[in-house]
Amino acid sequence: MSAPTIDLYGFAPSVYVRSVRLALEEKRLPYALHEVDPFQDGGPPDWYRAMQPFGKVPTLRDGGFELFESDAILRYLEAAYPEHPLTPPEPQRIGRMTQAMRIMDGYAYPAMIWTVFIVLARGQERGRLSMEDGLAQSRLVLETLDRLMPEGAGFLVGDTITLADTHALPMMVYFEQTAPGAGMIGEFPRLAAWLARIQARPSATATRSDLENG
Repeated sequence: MSAPTIDLYGFAPSVYVRSVRLALEEKRLPYALHEVDPFQDGGPPDWYRAMQPFGKVPTLRDGGFELFESDAILRYLEAAYPEHPLTPPEPQRIGRMTQAMRIMDGYAYPAMIWTVFIVLARGQERGRLSMEDGLAQSRLVLETLDRLMPEGAGFLVGDTITLADTHALPMMVYFEQTAPGAGMIGEFPRLAAWLARIQARPSATATRSDLENG
């Protein structure tokens, strides 16, 4: 029996909305994206705040079940729909997957997105970090991911795609759209090859946002 359509509420250009959408696509789950712009004047509408009191995206509705916070959504999808898993079976790879996701959230997001991308690609005057610190932290993220990526692996934590890949892709895509980001990724051939490989997947094509070049 096919799964019912899942409702996802969020802003298509959001890296966290795309992370969930990539997982849904890779798991081959039918879903509908309902656009909610948290950056619009006055913030998101009241009906959305009734679902997500903090006003952030995304929020998922699966039948009568509602859930917000992207990490919680991803874990739920893996548990509720175990077909086409994005979590590896080995404990060590689960640890590496979660580690990579937390690296992206804790260190890549404020540097690559809220500093380098929004200043250089979107024209905002100031980021969360200074540009110098943002680029330095971005480099450390890339160095760390490259060091942790298994030798000969096609994906971040092994030979199969996991939540680490679907979570990292949206941030890396935006970072690559800046001149220093593209140059820096090019210094890490394995990561550059990984990025090109995952961008060619149907899930990436289906979830491209208007802010993505090319």
